[in-house]
Amino acid sequence: MFQTSKVLPYPAYFLKTIVADVEQYPAFVPMLKAVAIYPKTETFFEADLTIGHSVFEKTYRSEVFIFDDAVEAKAKADNTFEFLETRWNFTAYENKRCLVNFTLDFKLKSVLLQATVGKLLDNAAGKMISAFEERAKILWENTSLHEP
Repeated sequence: MFQTSKVLPYPAYFLKTIVADVEQYPAFVPMLKAVAIYPKTETFFEADLTIGHSVFEKTYRSEVFIFDDAVEAKAKADNTFEFLETRWNFTAYENKRCLVNFTLDFKLKSVLLQATVGKLLDNAAGKMISAFEERAKILWENTSLHEP
């Protein structure tokens, strides 16, 4: 399991909006090649995500739940993953800052996949919060919509 926390200089609603905007992930998330979204509500949708690196490529279906202070994604079990879950929690701080807690937990069905692909996922997890932080910086600097 990978876990990290960081205080970012942006409001919680703004960061949650970026994390919930899964359609945009291929533009900035490491290893993510494509996304297909299925009917979306304010609190739930399903998405097919294609991840890949070198010769490895895998598409999986994920259920995405959007809460007041969190975004959680759970991959549906398949022949590769026993489980794959991400959770982003957002705690508002004063001065429009936010504590972001990010967790990625997964288990692959095969010991061989866990040893090889598991290392790729571990490395990608470490890069994900940086990718979202950079995305937030770019979007914040290029928008005048700083209030919900």
